Amino acid sequence: MTKEAEKLKTEEVIREAPLERGETLIMDYTVVEHLRRGKDCDLYHLWSEERMTSCIGKTIQPLAMEKQAAKDRLIQEGEAITTLSHPNLIRGYALYTEPRPIVIQETLTGETISHLIRNTYKRNEELPLIQLAQFGKQIASVVNYLHQNNIIHLDIKPSNIISQPPLAKLFDLNLATIPGTIRKGTGTKNYLSPEQATGEPLTTAADIWGIGVVLFFMATGKRPFKTYEDKRYEQLERDAEPVETLREMDPLLSDMINRCLDKNPDNRPEAPEIFNMCETYIQKYKD
Repeated sequence: MTKEAEKLKTEEVIREAPLERGETLIMDYTVVEHLRRGKDCDLYHLWSEERMTSCIGKTIQPLAMEKQAAKDRLIQEGEAITTLSHPNLIRGYALYTEPRPIVIQETLTGETISHLIRNTYKRNEELPLIQLAQFGKQIASVVNYLHQNNIIHLDIKPSNIISQPPLAKLFDLNLATIPGTIRKGTGTKNYLSPEQATGEPLTTAADIWGIGVVLFFMATGKRPFKTYEDKRYEQLERDAEPVETLREMDPLLSDMINRCLDKNPDNRPEAPEIFNMCETYIQKYKD
């Protein structure tokens, strides 16, 4: 490699590198730590001088600067979380669109549902069903709130929900949109509703499928569908296994989870029904 090529390579690496501790993301927000780099976005732990507290900054990563769709999605996410307010939804503090999109949001403590459940089952334990019902009630509440505001999340999964006792917090609205037709396969492959996988017009029922996948995972420690390496979707090839075959539970919960994972979106319950069924279960077994 020539010296000129080495210089260009070094400049490219520097350009791609995330900000380091002490650097400024924007205005009074100082980097504490770079948390992760995704396909389109960087996530930073920040210190806010104005609020005198830590917060999270989400921005377009250097190699995605030319991707207008990624910028538009981040701006849309920022508009949603800085406008909407619900105890089970991540709170947005500020949205900046120039010189690049940046969303400032609250720092979530606790652990993701994914981490919580995997650790539970590694100890050869099961999540108590009343705790599952409490999570289900809160998730249904925030999803219903989004639906009332004509928003579908489209990426409801265990790693996008934080257990922050006594609350469950839904975050990552990067794919959120209004009901209608979107690009085929939008979302996380093994969590997609069948209609997301096939590219059919989407309704709020797509999020109900997501709730079902989360509750199935919480109940059993297993995902209802595996991920293929090719373009196949297992959820298009078979029905979800009835959850009661993997764990004994009151039909009130098992029937609800099974209905959420019905291939036909018209057969799935709506969020208020899930909320009410979870509340009924809690009242039945709370003593």
